[in-house]
Amino acid sequence: MMKKPGRKNHDHNNKNLPKKYEPGFLGQLDRRTELFYRLNGSYQAIATDLGGESELSHVKGALVERFVFLEAVLTKLENDMATNPECSGELLGKWIQAINSLTGLAKTLGIERKLQSAPWMDAPNGAAK
Repeated sequence: MMKKPGRKNHDHNNKNLPKKYEPGFLGQLDRRTELFYRLNGSYQAIATDLGGESELSHVKGALVERFVFLEAVLTKLENDMATNPECSGELLGKWIQAINSLTGLAKTLGIERKLQSAPWMDAPNGAAK
């Protein structure tokens, strides 16, 4: 079957979480999947909590992406332990390591919501622009 020029082949899009973290992994996921919507939603929610995506430095954006990845890894590990109890002992060590890493990222990013910038509030003497 010949492919039409200019059309993307969606068969190569990732439908699953990558086995290891790669920068930009969210952009590599198939946007039609529940996994993408869940992970992208988490990314956007955290970015909003930090004052909005436009306020994220490169470093904070990279940490948010890693946080979302680790959160997904933890969900998978928890599911694997629940559905395969005989393997839960070996998975528990990975889960503990991931939860410790996630906690460290959360402390670095901050767990408090920040207000998004409001340009109209930056006017001198509180006057509206």
